[in-house]
Amino acid sequence: MKSSIKLTAIAASIASSLLMSSSLYAAPAHDKNVIGYLTQWEAWKGPQHGFSVAGEATHLNVNMDIYSILNYSFFGVAKDGSLHSGDLRNKKIYQPDAVQEPGSLLYTDVYSSWDLHILWGELEYLWSYPGNEAWEAENLAKVKAQGFVPNGNGWKHEPSGVTGEMPLPLKKAGGAPGLIDLANEKGVKVMASIGGWSMSKHFPEVAADPVKKARFLADVDKLMALGFHGIDIDWEYPGTGGMNFIGTEADYDNFEQLMEDIRERIGEDKLLTAAFKAVPSALEGFDWERLVNSMDYFNMMTYDLNGGWSNVTGHNSPLYPYPEEEFAGLTIDTLRDWMVNQRGIPADKINFGAAFYGRGVQTTETTAYLGAPTDKRMVNFEVDGPTVSSVDLTNWANFEGQPNYNYLVKQPNWEHHWDDNARAPYAVNGKYFLSYDDPQSIREKAEYIVNHDLGGIIVWQVHGDIECKGSFTNFGAKLKQCSELSSPLAEQIDAVFSQDVVPNHAPVLTAPTAFEAESGQTIAFMVSASDKDGDALSFSASNAQLIESSDNTATVIFKAPQTAVDTTEHVTVSVTDGKRSDVKTVQINIKGTGEEANTPPSLNAPASVDVIAGDIATISVSATDVDQDTLTFTASAGTIVQNGNMATVSVPTPESDKDSTLNVIVTVSDAQSQTSSSVTVNIKGTQAPDGDTWNKDQVYLGGDKVTYNGVEYTAKWWTQGDTPGASEVWQEKDDGSVKEWSASKVYNGGDQATYQGLNYKAKWWTKGDKPGVAGSPWEQI
Repeated sequence: MKSSIKLTAIAASIASSLLMSSSLYAAPAHDKNVIGYLTQWEAWKGPQHGFSVAGEATHLNVNMDIYSILNYSFFGVAKDGSLHSGDLRNKKIYQPDAVQEPGSLLYTDVYSSWDLHILWGELEYLWSYPGNEAWEAENLAKVKAQGFVPNGNGWKHEPSGVTGEMPLPLKKAGGAPGLIDLANEKGVKVMASIGGWSMSKHFPEVAADPVKKARFLADVDKLMALGFHGIDIDWEYPGTGGMNFIGTEADYDNFEQLMEDIRERIGEDKLLTAAFKAVPSALEGFDWERLVNSMDYFNMMTYDLNGGWSNVTGHNSPLYPYPEEEFAGLTIDTLRDWMVNQRGIPADKINFGAAFYGRGVQTTETTAYLGAPTDKRMVNFEVDGPTVSSVDLTNWANFEGQPNYNYLVKQPNWEHHWDDNARAPYAVNGKYFLSYDDPQSIREKAEYIVNHDLGGIIVWQVHGDIECKGSFTNFGAKLKQCSELSSPLAEQIDAVFSQDVVPNHAPVLTAPTAFEAESGQTIAFMVSASDKDGDALSFSASNAQLIESSDNTATVIFKAPQTAVDTTEHVTVSVTDGKRSDVKTVQINIKGTGEEANTPPSLNAPASVDVIAGDIATISVSATDVDQDTLTFTASAGTIVQNGNMATVSVPTPESDKDSTLNVIVTVSDAQSQTSSSVTVNIKGTQAPDGDTWNKDQVYLGGDKVTYNGVEYTAKWWTQGDTPGASEVWQEKDDGSVKEWSASKVYNGGDQATYQGLNYKAKWWTKGDKPGVAGSPWEQI
């Protein structure tokens, strides 16, 4: 007994010394926001995810000298409007009709959850509620002081209303503090983040329903009673939708009202922020003046701008535009211009994102490069479920393609590059491409924030760059604190924000306002620029060619389109010093010829279609015409059925045991001109290919395997004479690929197929129903 007491005293002394040492540090003194997302699930991860040990990724290993706000992520939204611990997320929420059932605000199982360990710190446990006996007086005093009362066979934390089963979790005296207590010591704010990608499904209905919203706000009260300094809403995304829900225009007004309701609930002295999609088209629907009045900061998620969904490789978080980008404008600089210059949003309320992780994809090329075509296939993600993606699971399997910086930076065999246009690094390893941020790109993002007087930066997520270079001290079974912590990316942010940075002056562009041109004429005009800082300048132009000179001037060359009527075009010219830019728009008034010229229609037809000999080949085509003329389709073979500017050509094929081809010429005409396309019909002979083993006269039992048309099948039950691929008794071998749709094949609900280059999923049992036709059992994915 004495030995136990002595060891406990020593441990308390060590903890006290360590925490006293760490409390010498405080939140940063500069005036910029450094907001870090701290997730409650990262603590589970260990060496396979870049950490020294499991339990390293908690609040005890966050440099609070650097962060001014920490967002504890995430609390989810249930179908009744109540909030629940992220541990209780419905992992099948991606499935149709799946919902999130209500759950406890904190998951209080101290063995399988980190909620209490992170929020309340080092714990000691009581397996029963203390009585009034003298020997229980000390424990009873602790329990009452921390706000616990009996609740059936368990306990209730009265300040917050949180309940749980035994054991009763007490904050250990002299032990490691919880997140909020530690942040309070250091002058750091802690926000409760609600939502996230996989827990936002019910936001639209909750924000629109007064009853559900009242339930939501009641749980907001509980979060504030736990000691949080404010609320951060991560509704992903109002108006545009997210995982298993569709956004509507009503979301924007409902979001704005929800912000006002939360503000009224928490008071003016607490913080209210939200995360937003970093795409201007998704932000158009908001009344920004209304949001400015109710909210403190707008956290723009300027990451995940390219990834496994992209058709070509691109940057995860580019600062500036670059020639290889698939979609123009998905950059931090473009978003800032839209928010500040076009929408008038106060710059000091805007926080831009910094990614402490990378995104890896695989390409179709032998050696990957920026702008390379991505190689997509069906992938079953833990959170998103079955999804078509080019994600790199070869190199980053434990991260599902999104490795933390502290892990990716240590991996060999990667060739690292720097993109001077986007101001971002990337790496390649054979056919694999990785976009990420490094100390240089993070530093430049921080400098950009200073130069443009923005509010600050948000980090997803704070443990992505940490590395323990010292030793660990254990606080209970789960919490560990590193004696020497390195955060190379976060330290770059702090270095920029803490120094006396002289803001960069934007260059000034001089350009004409308007020009006249004839139809088809090529004109040229000069632009010039100056820069107060004497920085080197570079020009660019949209809708025109540009030739730069060495004296900060450039010649813009514009070719007017052929037109019969008077029209107006615009050329956008920009100049940048690498940090800031200036933009001018030049209007070109084009005089039409007055002669109406017909434009031939444009025909969209497949290069080829496949069919079994004896079946009818189906060719689906469509056409457009800029003159809006009436169109007529014809074909060199078969019959044609036209529906507006679409048509289906049905071509009978003769029965044969040999493979053959047939060329069908499809033509569309607007009565003045026509456009044709040749479609190759690949006719598959009915003779069994070499290696086929199925015999129509043989009896097969459940589990028997055969090969037919080169595909392996397994019998589900007794069968004789049923053709594989055309009968439900046969189960086709799944090799992981999505195959071309076949009219003779049976598909069950959930089966996938490709048709004319598009991917489809069957909604129910079907055979012979063509994808892409109105009312068919197929939905495009």
